[in-house]
Amino acid sequence: MRRYWSGEGSLIGEVSRRMTGSSDVFNHDGRKQRAGINHVTVHDGFPLADLFAYNEKHNEANGEDNRDGSSDNLSNNFGVEGPTDDPELLALRRQLRKNQLACLLLAQGVPLLLAGDEVGNTQGGNNNAYCQDNEIGWVGWEKLGDKDDDLTDFIGHMTQLRQRFPQITTQRWLDGRRADGSYGVLWLTPSAEEMTEKDWAFPDGRFLAYVMSASGENNNPIFIVLNAAPEGIPFKLPKMAEYKNWRQVLNTADDNLSIAILPPGSDIDAPPRSVLAFAGTKA
Repeated sequence: MRRYWSGEGSLIGEVSRRMTGSSDVFNHDGRKQRAGINHVTVHDGFPLADLFAYNEKHNEANGEDNRDGSSDNLSNNFGVEGPTDDPELLALRRQLRKNQLACLLLAQGVPLLLAGDEVGNTQGGNNNAYCQDNEIGWVGWEKLGDKDDDLTDFIGHMTQLRQRFPQITTQRWLDGRRADGSYGVLWLTPSAEEMTEKDWAFPDGRFLAYVMSASGENNNPIFIVLNAAPEGIPFKLPKMAEYKNWRQVLNTADDNLSIAILPPGSDIDAPPRSVLAFAGTKA
């Protein structure tokens, strides 16, 4: 039986394991995917909006000369520290937040969503706000309905996808290509070929694509594409004899989620810094 992930030491190998339940951490002693709690943000550190608005912590109000809180926030302000009126930067920050939420809800395991992240709650760059009983530490809902910050509808859509594709929430550890030709997950190159060890050995890779098989007769496979590169990457839709079309069900770069139904083998571009998903259909 072929291993369903590889890529020791590569970013795409690490991401593949986290998206499929972290079996390297939890698959022992009878544990299942629900042993893993997935999160991007929690009560400590930056909320999601600040993760893409601040490169540095701003904890001066805590009274410790900004010494408290972690200085390693894995954040990126993309050239502007804090709030901005630049429409292009606002759009980028929104898309990056959508990417994180999409990965959170497409990943196997139990998703944890920090309250307020769905409406762009900010702590103004404070990553240790436990001591602030004021606007810094409160969860703000004033951006509900704001076109740049309100992602409640998007989260609702992602929750529906999680329910629509039970293979995401299955309690069976995935495997790759089996002796009879069936599979749990197939990792694919941009040309829709099954990945080899050489393909995994790509330390700077920023593209990952995989198909999770249908979990029952009346279910569909889901093809997930992650592109973390700052440029678009062309790829092909997989060819599978039992599925006539791939229906796009997610594109974080498209707020309108334009519907596209495409035949296997179709050439598509994954937009820069985007998450896409497609459902395989038999008709």
